[in-house]
Amino acid sequence: MSASEPSPNPSDLTDQAELTSLTDPAAPSDRGDAVQRLLYPRSIAILGASDNPAKLSGRPVEYLKRFGFAGRILPINPTRGTVQGLPAHRSLDEVDGDIDLAMIMLSAERTADAVRACGRRGVPAAIVGASGFAELGGEGAALQRELRAAIDESGVRVLGPNCLGMIGVRDRAMPTFTSALDEDVPLHEGPVAFLSQSGAFGGFVFNESQNLGIGISHYLNTGNEVDLSVAELLDGLVRTDQTQVVLAYLEGVTGGRRLLEAAREAHERDKPIIAVKVGRSAAGARAAQSHTASLAGEDAVFDGAARQYGILRVDGPDEMLGAAQLFATGRRASGRRLTSLSVSGGAGALMADAAAQYGLEVRPWDETWQRKMAAAIPAYGSPRNPVDLTGTLLAEPGMLRRALRVAVEHPDTDMIAVLLGCADSCATELIDAVEEANRSTDRPVVVVWTGGSGRPRQRLRDLGIPCYTGPGSAAAALGLLADFSLRPALVRPQRPAGIDDAAARSLLTEARAARRIQLDEHESTRLIAAYGIPSAASRPVESADAAGAAAGELDGPVAVKLLSDRIGHKSDMGGVRLGLDEAGAIRGAADDLFRIAREAGVDDARLLVQRMAPAGTELIVGTKNDPVFGPVVVVGLGGVLVEALADSQVAVAPIDTDTARRLLLSLRGSRLLGAVRGKPPRDIDAAAETIARLSWLAADLSEDLAELDVNPLLLGPEGHGAVAVDALAVLTSPTETE
Repeated sequence: MSASEPSPNPSDLTDQAELTSLTDPAAPSDRGDAVQRLLYPRSIAILGASDNPAKLSGRPVEYLKRFGFAGRILPINPTRGTVQGLPAHRSLDEVDGDIDLAMIMLSAERTADAVRACGRRGVPAAIVGASGFAELGGEGAALQRELRAAIDESGVRVLGPNCLGMIGVRDRAMPTFTSALDEDVPLHEGPVAFLSQSGAFGGFVFNESQNLGIGISHYLNTGNEVDLSVAELLDGLVRTDQTQVVLAYLEGVTGGRRLLEAAREAHERDKPIIAVKVGRSAAGARAAQSHTASLAGEDAVFDGAARQYGILRVDGPDEMLGAAQLFATGRRASGRRLTSLSVSGGAGALMADAAAQYGLEVRPWDETWQRKMAAAIPAYGSPRNPVDLTGTLLAEPGMLRRALRVAVEHPDTDMIAVLLGCADSCATELIDAVEEANRSTDRPVVVVWTGGSGRPRQRLRDLGIPCYTGPGSAAAALGLLADFSLRPALVRPQRPAGIDDAAARSLLTEARAARRIQLDEHESTRLIAAYGIPSAASRPVESADAAGAAAGELDGPVAVKLLSDRIGHKSDMGGVRLGLDEAGAIRGAADDLFRIAREAGVDDARLLVQRMAPAGTELIVGTKNDPVFGPVVVVGLGGVLVEALADSQVAVAPIDTDTARRLLLSLRGSRLLGAVRGKPPRDIDAAAETIARLSWLAADLSEDLAELDVNPLLLGPEGHGAVAVDALAVLTSPTETE
């Protein structure tokens, strides 16, 4: 919670009155629907309610009264008979009938007892507004642990602590003390819900959503998330008919897998989740033993998980609210083809550029449809697309109606953008034309209205037509709508055949029994082989003479490498020799590598002699155990250069081959996997199969396997497969598995 939005403390709660008479426990209610009772309460008790509506502990009562909450408002204050003109109760036990929700406006020290009292009274859900918990550390963290214990004992579901509460716009349920309701902004009810981990910032965004006329069903601030998380609330919201779009402002994620299951539910119900997640910077990345761990930093994992499960991630509140305007219409795009009509050729060009940036297509119309459009606009206009209506529109606003009729009839138009500006004098006619077109089609229609008084924009929004001040914001919203509308099905992956997980587990068990932290390359290769991933033939040896003999058995040029479970990146210390085919060269390389190992203090090193694989495109595929989302799989271009190229994608394991293929084709350098400079396309099917199998390895062995690199994976021409030529497996530490 931001310092600019105060939170309760002992000095501005209940006149320091103690909660008394927390006596005879009532029979507990059925709490299976506690989240729905929170979202749609019929009765709200305010513990610590103040008679002063200006105090933080008085605001919830004042808001519930002012905005017309139709349910029961139940102030709890042991020292007053009335609170703000309403009958007050000394304790929860004095209240007749059911209580759906309690707003606890007491100090942190008294909150746990209040939650226990709610449990005895059968209150299924509570909101804790007080700060002073884990966000302060020390004693505050101890108080949060006590609160968690009270939740476990009582069965009460808790939102908070350190949160501003909830604004339920539809039912005017306002158990909150946010200053966002102090502003003179009309409330707009609608299908959009907003969840925020930041209190003050969330209040700012909610306030702006109302300025923009976005219809909101709920705004909830989750605070410290000692119990109810964004994930669980999101799941509760998407299961209601009232919420069709969910916005989320996230500072961190707890229970990542639960969030993804909620996202799956939203995906299946065709309800978009539009999220701002702070922390894109490299500060989230942590150095680790494998390349995979550095590639799959905190933000990269969230980004990949969001893309995989259809969460639309945006960069800030402006983009989020811009998208909310469009998604609130309930319309979907059948493709990415945009028709743009503008009062200015320059504005049309800007729109075309912005559209391309967000994956939309502004294609010139064919000659037949250009003739139809030409009949509706001046001869000196452009009917191609973008359509230039010219400044004559301001003198002849009826032209827009004619042009839009043609655009609506055009069969290759998936969405329509109208660009206007500084046209207050003829705004009524222009707005009427847009409204008529919007009513006549189910395609998305947006308006960009730049300059002027701002009243036309507000009028369009009141009519349910998204309106923006610039082409970029409109294109961003349309691009997100196309992404969501055309998203692939979210399937549950099927386990591939030919997996010997018992052999894989045996390798890890043996290494752990020896108190080792990683496998050597030969063992790592055997590990991936158990999951059906091919690798170049190799032999472990303990002497230079044995290296020569092994090379003869492998029949062809070989690589000779240091082999030790104490060495991670062999090439960094000069521990790899490639393309050797003469006995003298092999022996010399072996002697040199043994020397390097001794100088590095690795006295028990062996060598690995490996047949040289045919040249191919180098990939890295790997796995990592993410603390939030669990096992993830990573794919990138570049092999040893992958970190320098910074071209990688992440997905939560396990995945199927279709998802693996999408990861590959999402790489910035994915064109290298096709036919380039006379070279045949790469075997993407083989790479996708390898990635999918590796993801199952990560999911199956996550308790013992922390990280795994296959680097490089050499990808041959189409039909020639993929082969691993190096692998490194890192085990979880003993403390991680206890």
